Amino acid sequence: MRAVTYLLPLALAACGAPASDEAASSNSSVDYVAEVLGLPDAQLRAVLFRAVRDAGLECQGVDAAERVGAEDGRPQWRARCTDGTQHLVTVDRSGTALVVSRAGT
Repeated sequence: MRAVTYLLPLALAACGAPASDEAASSNSSVDYVAEVLGLPDAQLRAVLFRAVRDAGLECQGVDAAERVGAEDGRPQWRARCTDGTQHLVTVDRSGTALVVSRAGT
């Protein structure tokens, strides 16, 4: 099992969130959970894809994302890559994504 954290501000920039990580880090009032929850499906899959890839995991694209609940108020999604592998992505208010995967084990 592999767990990696990833900061979402840059991935969300293309989706209408702050344009730079500098702006995001200087604005602690940005709620990235709300930002991610408000994304249309295609943009959500793109953000989850970016989190998985930046975690160093193989994935050519996320073709499905299913909300699977929350842990301590942080929403979680099961992201399925085009090759069928699945990763659990948890997002917190600060823009940190935790990616947990069984890939490669």
